[in-house]
Amino acid sequence: MENAALLGRVWGTVKYVHPALAFREVDWDAALIEALPKATAAKTPEALAEAVQSMLRRLDDPLTRVERDTPPAPAQESTRAPGPFSLWSGDVLVVDLDRRYANLDELFPAMAALAPELAKARRVIVDLRASGPDEAIWMDMALGFLERSLPSEKVTAPAERFRVYSGFPVQLGPSSGGYSASVETRLARTFAPASGNPKRSVAFLVNGRTPLSPLLLALRASPRTFLVSQGALDESSAVQVRQVPLPGGHHAVVRASELAFPSGSPGLRADVTVPASTDAQDSGPAFQAALRLLRSGTAKTSARASTPSTTLPTGGPDDAYEFMPYPAEPYRMLAVIRFWNVMRFFHPDPKALSHWDAVLPTFLARAREAADAPAYTRVLYALAARVNDGHIFVAEGGVPLRSLAEASAPLGLQAVEGRFLVTELPVPEAARAAGISLGDEVMSVDGEAVATRAERLGALLGASHAAARQARVASLLLAGANGTPVVMMLQGADGRMKESKLLRSRDFLPFLRPPPESPTPWKKLEGGVGYADLRLLRAEGVDAMLDALKDTRGLVFDLRGYPRGSAWALAPRLNTRGATTSALISRPLLSAGEVREVRHPEALPTTDKPLYRGRVVVLVDARTLSQGEYTAMMLQAASGAKLVGSPTAGAVGDTTNVCLPGAICVLFTGQRFETPDGRAVQGVGLRPDVEVQPTVRGLRSGRDEVLERALTLLREEPRAER
Repeated sequence: MENAALLGRVWGTVKYVHPALAFREVDWDAALIEALPKATAAKTPEALAEAVQSMLRRLDDPLTRVERDTPPAPAQESTRAPGPFSLWSGDVLVVDLDRRYANLDELFPAMAALAPELAKARRVIVDLRASGPDEAIWMDMALGFLERSLPSEKVTAPAERFRVYSGFPVQLGPSSGGYSASVETRLARTFAPASGNPKRSVAFLVNGRTPLSPLLLALRASPRTFLVSQGALDESSAVQVRQVPLPGGHHAVVRASELAFPSGSPGLRADVTVPASTDAQDSGPAFQAALRLLRSGTAKTSARASTPSTTLPTGGPDDAYEFMPYPAEPYRMLAVIRFWNVMRFFHPDPKALSHWDAVLPTFLARAREAADAPAYTRVLYALAARVNDGHIFVAEGGVPLRSLAEASAPLGLQAVEGRFLVTELPVPEAARAAGISLGDEVMSVDGEAVATRAERLGALLGASHAAARQARVASLLLAGANGTPVVMMLQGADGRMKESKLLRSRDFLPFLRPPPESPTPWKKLEGGVGYADLRLLRAEGVDAMLDALKDTRGLVFDLRGYPRGSAWALAPRLNTRGATTSALISRPLLSAGEVREVRHPEALPTTDKPLYRGRVVVLVDARTLSQGEYTAMMLQAASGAKLVGSPTAGAVGDTTNVCLPGAICVLFTGQRFETPDGRAVQGVGLRPDVEVQPTVRGLRSGRDEVLERALTLLREEPRAER
């Protein structure tokens, strides 16, 4: 599968980089599907190179191609006989810029001496046939000195345009991240002649090393400018390209930008092309063709090297091939390649992609071998789970976790000291009837040992770290088909084993089950401390809560679960520190194929309402996820709140998704949040100031050890001044 993986890397680079995919209807999925059999059958590097080239031909772009690696060319003398910097050939001024200079101080007088000659020249040949890379660099700088003296009329260079991704645009449904794909066009440069420049014709001699500078490209738009190319005209010096290594001394070149020419421009093309091997002296065909063009004014045209489209750029959602519940082999491989590339370019946390290069061939083989639709779906679950991101969430045909969790039992489980214990009884009467009590340990589910079941589920569920994965496993350990009984072997606090049965229902899936309603999810505790459950508190209840608890010496906020949007109202009321920033947010920016990161501070909301000035403690654990983590960050920034408990889930940041063949979409984190002082949260979670892990013994005795430690902390610390 290594060949298919290499093909997939090239495909992904083109998919998110090449401008043609924004301006033309190119079925790039089909190009991969057609090339995959050739790549997998290739026995030699040359055969693989041809398979990649066959895919790239779909773009109809000569610049995007497979090339052989070539070592850096050694410094060499020009094949032309050395001659003066400028000379007259009859009525034509010939300027030879194929030179090296020690520094700009040496270049400047040479260019200054050229000015009087140019001032009287009406026909000019500028020889830009560079003999090496160093000469090309000095040639480009020399052209900079000619920006006013060479034009005889105002000319405009082409603009450069390229694709830009700010994060990965959501493929299905809404997102709060504001991710986008666009085309950026750099402003075209205009060159105006110096006062007194005569009307003149100019012929440029170029070769494969010539720097196609903005001045040359601008002058090309004039009917009095000619281009003679010795060898094929190479556009790569005028645009951006990216390279993808291939075995056997090959690499793929991928266009990353294109030129957009002014209306009426002939575009980038040579008027005359002669073979690269022909004589480069003044008697050679290139020089003589330039003389003829200047004296006759008649061009012998050749094919354009670049013909950019003028249509509007587009970029809709990727095809999810909904009609393929069990896609054919190449489409299964497409799913892996698409997902792998989206993560490569757009996941905001590189640490989440451990050994990512090795993942691609491994899962291509697994997708190829998947014998039926369920097996294929499991491959994609496992692939998604290789991303260490607690936001990873698979939906099949719009149904979350359909293969894993169609329904669940009315019990809440928690991983405590490596064991799965019953910690919630949403329907107490059903639990009593089944003989289930808080603190019972689950030993097996439907005849499967709990350790085996947990390992199997853990391999299919994304998470940022081990504790967060255990929390996700606990939430789905009892899941199964809707309406079926779950048969559990439990061990009670007394050590006795018992078998219990409960009926599964969609109503008890953790991501569908609504939290219980409470008009006042707060209370006063002993010692002048207030407690509020942020899993139940809504934004509209914040003022009433703070009014009721305003005279307490401290507040405990319970965030061991998903909050209900209260942070934006609550944090400003706690902002005794005068904080202005709640988080630093970073997202990937893919610009012309270059991955960068953009980072900005997120402002903390403000209020003119009275502030609560007591101490603040927040209870957290691995169930504190996403908005829960951001809530904790806001409360910390505003009040210096202490976190008590265990590390949070490490998945905070607005999500986006990628959709794959078979109508399978995968949610993932689209941008990375850090604390205002730059501490990482994504992938590691918020670290508690005081770490407390619940124990089996404490839970079975009805204690909340995390809350107890928070209350002790408030007693130990002095009361804040009001």
